[in-house]
Amino acid sequence: MAVKLALARVAHRLERGFEKIRRGPARHDPIIDCYGGYTAQDHIVLRGRVLAKARAISAEGPQSKWRNFKDFLSLFMTDELRDLTITAADSDLATQTDEEGFFTLLIPVGDAVPLYVNIQAAGADEVHPPPVFNARTARFGVISDIDDTLLRTGAYSLARNLWTSATGNVHQREVFADAVALLRDLKGQGAACFYVSSSPWNLYDYLQAVFVRTGLPLGPFFLRDLGISRTQFITGTHGDHKTDAIETILAANPHLQFTLVGDTGQHDPHIYADIVARHPDRVTQVVLRRPSAAALSRRTKDDVAKIEAAGVAVMLDHDYRSLLPDIAP
Repeated sequence: MAVKLALARVAHRLERGFEKIRRGPARHDPIIDCYGGYTAQDHIVLRGRVLAKARAISAEGPQSKWRNFKDFLSLFMTDELRDLTITAADSDLATQTDEEGFFTLLIPVGDAVPLYVNIQAAGADEVHPPPVFNARTARFGVISDIDDTLLRTGAYSLARNLWTSATGNVHQREVFADAVALLRDLKGQGAACFYVSSSPWNLYDYLQAVFVRTGLPLGPFFLRDLGISRTQFITGTHGDHKTDAIETILAANPHLQFTLVGDTGQHDPHIYADIVARHPDRVTQVVLRRPSAAALSRRTKDDVAKIEAAGVAVMLDHDYRSLLPDIAP
C-alpha cells in the first residue's frame, strides 16, 4: 500500500507538470461535459466534468481506421478545470470541481421531479440543462453491463478491446440486436435502466451517441475515472468499480427490485453473485449472454450456482431474444 501511495504521488506531480506545459496560459472558456442526473430518495444527483474546450466525438459517417484512432485519442487529451464553482440556476446550491475536473451536485427535491436542471460554470455564459432520469415511478430496475453485453468489444481481451474502441466510430460500432430488443422490452414493461461499465468517463459522449443511433434506452451511466491523484494511481479494479456502482444504484432506489444483465466473458457472474449474496431481496433475476459455445469455466458455473441457491433465477443463452418470453418484472 505504501508503495502504491508513493507511486501515485510521483505520477501525480509528473502529470500536473506536464499539464502546465501542455496547456500554456490559463483559459477562461469552461465547457461542462454533462452526465445527466438521476433521482435518489430525497434529492437529484447531477454529475459532470468541466473542460477548457469542447471535444468532437466522431465524424458524421464511416471513415478510415486511422481517422477514427485520432478522434478516439482526442477524447483523452482533455484540459480539465479544477476548483471551479458549479451552480444550480435559480438557487444558492453550488459545488466545486475536483483536481480531475469532476463534480457532483446534490439538489433536494420533493414529489415533483423536474425533467431538467439548469447548471452553470463560473466564468461561463452558457447554461446547461442536463436531463434528469426519474426512477421513482418505475416498476422495477435494470442494471446492465455495456462491453460485450450491449456492444461487441472483446473486453475479455485488453488488446482487442482497445483496438475495437479506438478504430470504430459511433457509426461503425456493432451493437447486438438482441440486446436492443431485450432492453426495449424491459423498458416497455416499466423498467428504469442503469448502465455500469469500466470504460472511462472520456467515452461518455461517444457511448451516448451509440445508444441514440441504435435505439438503446437511455439512462444514467456509471463509468470509471482513470485519472491519477495524490492518493491513488488509477482507480480501483474492474470488479471494485462495478460493485460500488451497483451498490450506489441500489441505495438510491430502495423501492425497486432489479434485473441484472451481463455476459460470461468477463467477471459479471462473479460480481452479480456477490451482489445477490448481499441483497438477495433486491435482485429478481440475472440475464447473461454466453459469447460462444465453449464450456463455461468452473468459476462461472460456481457463481451461477450461488445465484440460483439464493433463489434468484439465472437466464443464460447466446441470444437474449430466446429469453424474452421468460423475462418479467
